[in-house]
Amino acid sequence: MALVSNTINKTNYRIILLDELRGLAICLMIAFHFCYDLNYFGYTHFAILTDPFWTISRTFIVSLFVFISGISYSLTTESINHFYQRIIRLGLSALIISIVSHFLFGSRFIYFGVIHFFLAATILTKPLKPYKKSLIIVGITILLISQTIQLSFMNSRYVNWIGLTTIKPATEDYAPLFPWLGLFFIGTSINLALFKERLIRGCQLKPLSIMGQHSLIIYLLHQPLLFLIFTLINHH
Repeated sequence: MALVSNTINKTNYRIILLDELRGLAICLMIAFHFCYDLNYFGYTHFAILTDPFWTISRTFIVSLFVFISGISYSLTTESINHFYQRIIRLGLSALIISIVSHFLFGSRFIYFGVIHFFLAATILTKPLKPYKKSLIIVGITILLISQTIQLSFMNSRYVNWIGLTTIKPATEDYAPLFPWLGLFFIGTSINLALFKERLIRGCQLKPLSIMGQHSLIIYLLHQPLLFLIFTLINHH
């Protein structure tokens, strides 16, 4: 089950290349979280929160996820029932992440991470899909605003999910609407119809394709499994 489906309903084809790219993003994310967990359990001492290598790596991984999901959402045609099912699925996933992370991290629990962002982006983009060609302008504007405006009153947990904060919130995962909605809109605005045949064939990297098709369940399970493994190792 992908974070955002990329099945073209009229033909029932999957856009395999997008699955493969999403699978690549999943692999990179697992590697990043593995290194993060090495730090968390005291095996290494990477400056993951401040070192440019790690901060840029996280930004690249999230950017890949968001951009691909925007493209996928643009290509997807779905009934209103399927839309509501998607919202329920993402909503429950976001709730599970918040609850589990509260037990694991306490006050640093995840209240607006990547899955929470995808839930909000899906809801906000749905009524705008008929105007998706114009979303590139909106998306670029959001990115520019995010780089130029920071407001201290946006630091409150009640509104910092929007973005534009002067300080990064104390949370284990943070994906605010500004700037990430801008990248999602840009992905949604891209017309890939001319490349559809190539996209459907993909690069024939089946393991990545399979991971991409089940990215949501992998996203939900990989970090708890890593934590369990490291906890068991620590107890021996």
